[in-house]
Amino acid sequence: MRFYMPNIAGGTVLELTGDAHTHAAYALRIRIGDYLTVFDGKGKDYSCKVKDIKKDRTVLDVLSVTENVGEPKISVTLYLSVIKQDRFELAVQKATELGIAGITPVNSAYTQKNISLNYDRLRKIAVSACEQCGRSRIPVIENAIDFDTLLKHVSETYTIFPWEREMHGDLKSAIDKTQTEAAVFIGPEGGITEEEKNKLTQAGAKCVTLGARILRAETAAISALSVLYYEMGEWNL
Repeated sequence: MRFYMPNIAGGTVLELTGDAHTHAAYALRIRIGDYLTVFDGKGKDYSCKVKDIKKDRTVLDVLSVTENVGEPKISVTLYLSVIKQDRFELAVQKATELGIAGITPVNSAYTQKNISLNYDRLRKIAVSACEQCGRSRIPVIENAIDFDTLLKHVSETYTIFPWEREMHGDLKSAIDKTQTEAAVFIGPEGGITEEEKNKLTQAGAKCVTLGARILRAETAAISALSVLYYEMGEWNL
């Protein structure tokens, strides 16, 4: 059992409060003497033993503090065009499990203009995914940016982006295994315009194909990230 606790000040005793306490004490029904892990969202795991359970908090004795081993060596940012909330949530959840460092929504030419993302909910989903998958760093979820701002980021970071009309640029060949930082941009439903594609490549991004089938945005994000992490040595198959 893993629980997120930001702003841990140190010491030998921690207290779960609020939703974390409610989930632990009433949903999971932990008991005095049980063991669990608390993580700070910045890379440290705190192995703990339940000391006491009160109405409004769960008191923990800290047994040890260790650096989390679940973080990838490469820092990857996902730039995902704004799509419907439920599908963006799926992308956030799975990208977090895969090891993403940050997620930034992007408004491009074909982005639906009537969609408003719930950022608080997206950040809670990222926390929950970290609790589930064993990570200890919470991905940074930024507010949406426009396409011109994306181009500035792309010019500074090794970036790949799938385009449904690309026929020859395979993803495996585009991956630079010497990089320690990278970014993936995924366009919206309807894709990106040829002008946007040209601007991305002029800024230094690598245009790739994900094959003969056209994938939904969230599927493309999960697929591209999975291949990238594998090729960068994060998976042992």
